[in-house]
Amino acid sequence: SMLEGFIRDTSPDVIHAHNLHYFFPDHAESLGLLARKYGIPIVLTVHNYWEDDLCRHLLRDVGWDMVVAVSYHMKRPCLFDAKLPPEKVEVHYHGIDLDAYKAREDREALKERLGLAGRRVIFHPARMCEMKGTLHGIEAVAQLREKYPDICLVVSGNGDTVDFENERPAFKEKVKRMLEDLKVSDNIQFVSIPADEMPVYMNAADIVIYPTILPQGEAFGIAPVEAMACSRPVIVTRSGGLPESTYNDINGIVVENDPEALSRNLAANIEYLLRRPDKSCYLGTNGRAVAEERFDAKKMALRMEDLYNRLVIARLVESPGKIGAPFSGPSPAQKKTSEH
Repeated sequence: SMLEGFIRDTSPDVIHAHNLHYFFPDHAESLGLLARKYGIPIVLTVHNYWEDDLCRHLLRDVGWDMVVAVSYHMKRPCLFDAKLPPEKVEVHYHGIDLDAYKAREDREALKERLGLAGRRVIFHPARMCEMKGTLHGIEAVAQLREKYPDICLVVSGNGDTVDFENERPAFKEKVKRMLEDLKVSDNIQFVSIPADEMPVYMNAADIVIYPTILPQGEAFGIAPVEAMACSRPVIVTRSGGLPESTYNDINGIVVENDPEALSRNLAANIEYLLRRPDKSCYLGTNGRAVAEERFDAKKMALRMEDLYNRLVIARLVESPGKIGAPFSGPSPAQKKTSEH
């Protein structure tokens, strides 16, 4: 009743939900019924995918007018596992605020402000956990510490991020033991960064790494694109949607996400970029160009607005009455039943 009251009070032209295909089945099904009742197009953005019956049901049967995937990696299971029609799934990448994320000339001053003066800074902007490659980043720095004693790995995502399985306390202990065993405590910093400070850390970094080893693959990976927008060289793993934004040896380096070889490959490529500032500059410059061309938030907003307009026009053609008026036609499930 609260949702229906909101729809009646605001008369939206389109309703756009995010990740409502798993955690909130009652909400998704209610939204589908209300959207049908009031003739309002509904859009779902898929940030994650779960290969199980609940996910398939909520993607197929709610009646989404369009499913938006955040990468082609996310589009694939929507088509081949949930069996959605290709015309019902579009890819819309995350957009970056290019005015906030841009290169700054005062990089050394930023390092000093962050307590990193005179350090070679490797920045890992991801939730601190095993699947995001935290341990491999630490091991890579340990391999480089003797040759580069001033190296410092800065790991963000150390705050109150979601921890469904309550794994963080045990993982923090594992990290603490690793730092002691490898004797790299002076070369690692763990920080919790407010969103408005993230561009500062990106600019202070000499290299940004994102070594995901998630079994299902990274959905998209917005942090590497933010780093590119700041003209920083990035090293990512070949995981899910990451290679859709990072092209090897053009605007970053892509390494295989084999856990057995990852630490060694990370160390080798970090050292390569530390020894080749010209190559770092080349990758960073290209990264900014790619961010401007493909991931500008303003361009992404216009693409989304175009989708909204197409859906509204299609609904008006289908039902010439005003959007928002109660519609008494059959639901998608009823229609499917009647056809059979």
